[in-house]
Amino acid sequence: MRDHSEALPGDGLPPAGATALVDAYFDHLRAAAARLRIDIDADSLAELLAHVEHRLDGTDRSDDAVRRVLAELGEPEALAGAYTADDPDSDFDTDRGFDSGVDDDGGTDAATRGPRDLTNGGLPRTHRAGRFLGVPYDTRQPTSERFASRSWDPSDPSILVPKALGIGWTVNFAALAVRAHLIRPDDEDEPFAEAPAWVITATLAAPVLAGVAFATLAAVTWADLPETVPSHWGLTGEPDGYSSRTANLLLLSGFVLLPLLVAAWVHLARRAAWSRVAASAGSFALALVALVCLVQTLFAVQGGAGMWPTWIGLFLVLVLPLGLLVGVSRSGRAAEQRRDFASASKKGSVS
Repeated sequence: MRDHSEALPGDGLPPAGATALVDAYFDHLRAAAARLRIDIDADSLAELLAHVEHRLDGTDRSDDAVRRVLAELGEPEALAGAYTADDPDSDFDTDRGFDSGVDDDGGTDAATRGPRDLTNGGLPRTHRAGRFLGVPYDTRQPTSERFASRSWDPSDPSILVPKALGIGWTVNFAALAVRAHLIRPDDEDEPFAEAPAWVITATLAAPVLAGVAFATLAAVTWADLPETVPSHWGLTGEPDGYSSRTANLLLLSGFVLLPLLVAAWVHLARRAAWSRVAASAGSFALALVALVCLVQTLFAVQGGAGMWPTWIGLFLVLVLPLGLLVGVSRSGRAAEQRRDFASASKKGSVS
């Protein structure tokens, strides 16, 4: 229940319904940006609008609910000041700057409702991110921050969230961890920010080890594989697609090597801890997928029936990266608690 003595950013807006409240907030935001001489690009505004719509989906869309959603964004003046004209994704990353991750909706559903440009009032023209027939898509230039916010956002209860690049949904591992009571959504101010540096770096060992396991298994079994191997299975568990062993191995190797190279680059570039850990977990998951596919192929070649290696493997693809992310999150939480305890002890000794 709302405490009416509490001032919310939306309280100064006219009580005229959800649409009017949201439009008024964005009018204030555009005006504040103009006063500060900051150019907020249409994509960023579209992401903000998508965040509002995403939050309203689970409410009764009353004036009070709208104001609470707008309160997550903060005052329009403060929000406008968080952007910079030269790099709108850096100083205030809309994938990281809010309690829920503004970019969760993958763009804006409203982009399809009209031709007006949000920067001049109304709705954005951008179609690089949004939804088509209810399916989210995002074709914007990918960033490690966006990928990180999609794979690990404890404040977003949605398990399936729009992909950071492409069509469809991906898994928000943090939502799984929260529902399993492995972490709490407010355990860390910023995910992984307080985790020890060596822990962050060590996460890269997970995809490396998975890659080594894949390479070892492939090298040991290569000579015994026939020239044509199963590469796809139907709903009944019977192979319904085949490819040459070389093409199959090259494809699976790409699932291991390319994500690992990207993760290594994110680490070497000293990106934020959130991005580095998420990159490690993502490349780890894809390496496990390749390993599972190889095991399923070997199982079929040796006369095995069914897809139980795949089902077991997919369970591990979900659980092992989740364990990696939860472990780092807990190490960060423990570091925060040690710091707070030391600070409290120091204050107690001084007094």
